[in-house]
Order: sequence, then structure tokens, then C-alpha cells
Amino acid sequence: MNVQDSGLEAALVEACRRALANCRYPQINVASAVSTTDGRIFTAVQVRSRTCSHCSTCAEPVAIGMALAAGTDDFDTCVALHRSTGTVLSPCGSCRELLRDHGFRHVIVHLADGRPVTATPDELLPWS
Repeated sequence: MNVQDSGLEAALVEACRRALANCRYPQINVASAVSTTDGRIFTAVQVRSRTCSHCSTCAEPVAIGMALAAGTDDFDTCVALHRSTGTVLSPCGSCRELLRDHGFRHVIVHLADGRPVTATPDELLPWS
């Protein structure tokens, strides 16, 4: 794991903040931004059922889908942000698998002390 380039992290986090600010559903708490090797950024929010609390989809696969729908698949970096705390989140196990499967080079996570670091999806998966 390496210390993250603060410029890219700042751009991705700001993209997440904008996505959450545009989302009118208060139960939506997480946004994700993914960057491609050509510098494009795609954002999305998690998708949650309004009536069934356990029916949801994480923001990371939705952002990946947005990029795929735009015709790109050369991924670089992913970050997810929590709305109310403003903290960068570590992806869940399923999202870690998707990030690896789609060839992401980096995932931004924050350590317990708040330091941002980059990791590869393989570093986040203990049994790869």
C-alpha cells in the first residue's frame, strides 16, 4: 500500500460529494467515483429499496456500470464516500472482487488513523 496522490483523491472525493448532494433520497448514504486511465471520472450512488431495508446495491458496481455503459473499461482508481461522516470507506468483499475482476489498479482507502492510502484489489483480498 502506498500513500495516495492527493490530487486524484481530492477529485474523486469531490465527485462523490457532488453525487450525494444531487441525490434527493436521504436514505442514500454512499457514493462512489471511479477513474479511468484516460482521466475520466464516473460517479454513482448506492441503490436502496425504499421499502425493503436489506435490498440494496453498493455504489461501486453502479459506478463501474456507468463507465461500462459509456464505452470504457480501462479502469484506474476507485473511492467510496459516506454522506454524513464524509469519510472514505473501504469496499465490501463483493466490491473488492468486482474491482479486481474489472482490472482496477488502485483503490483508495483510509487507515484507522485517517491517512489515505492506495491498495490494489489483490491487497484488499486475503485469498486471491
